[in-house]
Amino acid sequence: MNNLERRLECAKTIAKAAGVFALNMRDNGNIKVSVKNTNDFVTDCDKATEKFIFNAINKEFPNDGFFGEEDDNVEGNGRWVVDPIDGTTNFFRGLPNWCISIAYEVDKYSPLIGVIYVPCSDELYYAMKGKGSFLNGKRINCSNIDDFSKSLIVCVPPHRHKESYNFYIEKMKAIGDSVSDMRSLGTCAQELCYIAAGCLEGYYELFLGYYDFAAGQVIVEEAGGKLTNASRTEPFKDSCCNIVVSNTLLHKKIEEIIFD
Repeated sequence: MNNLERRLECAKTIAKAAGVFALNMRDNGNIKVSVKNTNDFVTDCDKATEKFIFNAINKEFPNDGFFGEEDDNVEGNGRWVVDPIDGTTNFFRGLPNWCISIAYEVDKYSPLIGVIYVPCSDELYYAMKGKGSFLNGKRINCSNIDDFSKSLIVCVPPHRHKESYNFYIEKMKAIGDSVSDMRSLGTCAQELCYIAAGCLEGYYELFLGYYDFAAGQVIVEEAGGKLTNASRTEPFKDSCCNIVVSNTLLHKKIEEIIFD
């Protein structure tokens, strides 16, 4: 087992353990919710789960870097990119769509490993660059739908940046006019897994943190999909990223709409 394979196996184990940790903490009640920014919530469970993941990774790979949503940031050899609970609002409101997201990269914004665990459905999605994508050990692939009118697309309004609503709603309407239907589940990482598994065909969102999609990026790409920057002027960075994702077959069509 090489170093990358070892990191993947550890990430899978840690993600599942973190999911159990978060579920137990929530089920014990008294989750404290605070506000980071407009419509951007964090719970004490987010912070505790990130610390749980950080400690577990640091024990196995003490020289690795770490970038977490809740500020556990350490420089090192490569870095782990972690969203301890993607879908925090769903989590504390009792909805099932939330997950643990863990990625590892050597070069920034080029993830090599992605692991996403959905505790409420016990779904473990994972991928390693060049090795394919899997759900609970079974190979998954993006859909082969190439007719935009038959596609199911995720469009997420910018609820934390309502100054951009008019621009976004115009693009969202143009997409909606052309597709079969649209969805928004409140968790980017899980929605990217659904693209990788062939349940959805595309995704468009603004103002994401890199931790939201890092793990999902490699899972989508290894399943035959594509993730690109939805901004022509701003490169990817750790915060405020814009992305377009697809099964590859419909990528050009989505980009034609959003860049029009």
